[in-house]
Amino acid sequence: MPVSEVKPFAQTDAFQKRLRSRRRADSRFKYYGVFAIGVALCLLLVLLISIGLEARTAFTRHTLSVSLSQQDMVSGDPYAGVRSDLLAVAGNPQDRTERLLVGQLVSPLAVSQMTSTETAAGVHKTRLPISDDADLYLKGVSSETRKWQLPVQRAGDGTLTGDFSEAVRTLGLWRQEELERFRRVRLRSAEREVSLLANQLQALPEDDFLKRRAEAASARLSNLQSQLEQMEAEISERQIRTTQSDPSVLIRTGEVYGQVTKISGDRISYDVVLEGLTEQAQTQLLVVRKPVGMRAISDVQIMVIEELKARGQIGWQLNTRLLSQTDSSEAELAGLLAGLLGSVFLMVTTMLIAVPVGIAAAIYLEEFAPRNTFTNFVQVNINNLAAVPSIVFGLLGAAILVNGVVIPLPFVDQALTLGGGLGRGWPLVGGIVLALMTLPTIIISSRAALSSVPNSIRQGALAVGASRLQMIHHHVLPIAGPGILTGSIIGLAQALGETAPLLLIGMVAFLGDMPTGVTDRATALPVLIFQWSTRAERAWEPLTSVAIIILLALMLCLNGLAVWLRMRFDKR
Repeated sequence: MPVSEVKPFAQTDAFQKRLRSRRRADSRFKYYGVFAIGVALCLLLVLLISIGLEARTAFTRHTLSVSLSQQDMVSGDPYAGVRSDLLAVAGNPQDRTERLLVGQLVSPLAVSQMTSTETAAGVHKTRLPISDDADLYLKGVSSETRKWQLPVQRAGDGTLTGDFSEAVRTLGLWRQEELERFRRVRLRSAEREVSLLANQLQALPEDDFLKRRAEAASARLSNLQSQLEQMEAEISERQIRTTQSDPSVLIRTGEVYGQVTKISGDRISYDVVLEGLTEQAQTQLLVVRKPVGMRAISDVQIMVIEELKARGQIGWQLNTRLLSQTDSSEAELAGLLAGLLGSVFLMVTTMLIAVPVGIAAAIYLEEFAPRNTFTNFVQVNINNLAAVPSIVFGLLGAAILVNGVVIPLPFVDQALTLGGGLGRGWPLVGGIVLALMTLPTIIISSRAALSSVPNSIRQGALAVGASRLQMIHHHVLPIAGPGILTGSIIGLAQALGETAPLLLIGMVAFLGDMPTGVTDRATALPVLIFQWSTRAERAWEPLTSVAIIILLALMLCLNGLAVWLRMRFDKR
């Protein structure tokens, strides 16, 4: 073949095929990276949205407006006056359980912290935070509710007639959903148990114990089937009987509040619960979807809350206690101020210890230390310390700073104690522990920033007569400053979110007072989040989410400061 007809290698079909394959692989790799970033951002967005939605109910708080006499204020027990007002609204029930439930709508701690305004008539008016369970009910968190204002006629004691078709339809839909859940969970489980025992009984027909189990399972299945048939008949007949395991149906008519026992499209039967209330012209029907056994607030408390709401004594306001109060045993009174101050003291102590020591160690190792076996050993151990779990530093702080290490002396009945003497839960101890944990991160990042400075700058400074200290101070540090600051701030941000070391040194105390220094018992935001998340009441969940948001905001501010400082110094 003539040389003129030979194709260049870049134009051959095999080369072009390989080139297209490589380009497709490059495109796929790029798309994989974009997809990974998109997934990470979506997960982060879902996390932030879920936390925000959970925390939204904690930024506002429902309050109760009460009026107290001068005698209530000077008696030393204003809670008795508040409780009397609540009982008067409820018609002064005689049942002891009902009186206790009504009194629980406001916490005695809330009354002890109240501030009042005295009017010309000597009446003290104040607004008190209502209990957390009542607050969640008013926010629609504890259960779904439906209300109707209906004209009715009395057909006898405990019986009313009217148009209740909407309420019956709503109850029927909820009951139908409950039936589906009943079939899917309880009935199918009972059927599987009966079938399993029947198969086992065929294999062992003489086993008396197995026979009794099979009979009991068959009886249980028959009972469940009869319950299901009864519920289906009530739905089809549109005549629903309510029990403790069903949605609560409450009715307010005239001067009484009652609990509905049977409801149809045109008739209601009810039992009187509260009486002697203020006369009301129009009847109100209230349906609470969640049964009373599955919620923290009772039907009596709901009745009193609705009565207070109708009288205009319940309002809402911003929950300023979150940032102005310390921790409390009552969710409606709890705040983050003690945790914020404790975190500030921790960060100040950590910064004053870790930043100068870490930067000085990095400068010595990078600029002054000889390259020998000892410095290599130190560098390897610094890298290893950066990977040590934080709980190990907590154990170190508790053993050395708080408890002390006891060393028995041989041949004498004495012991030598090393360390110890510092108090449990002090921000000083926590700051030292977090500083030890942060030091490797600061040293490694500072050394990386120093090593990125070109050697020509060092050699030029030394060539014009500068000493090594002047060379580092005037030339190396200004160039490496952004990297050093970034690493230090990121290390402090990591320390801000640590919990395990603080738990081990005792920063888990319940604090009703704010710390005033680094030697006072204190807590921190991560520890407060841990404590609130372990409490059983539903009201602590939104408060925990608010604390998480504030902690994330502080960490975002620290990371933003690191980025800003880096950009600012890079421009110089």
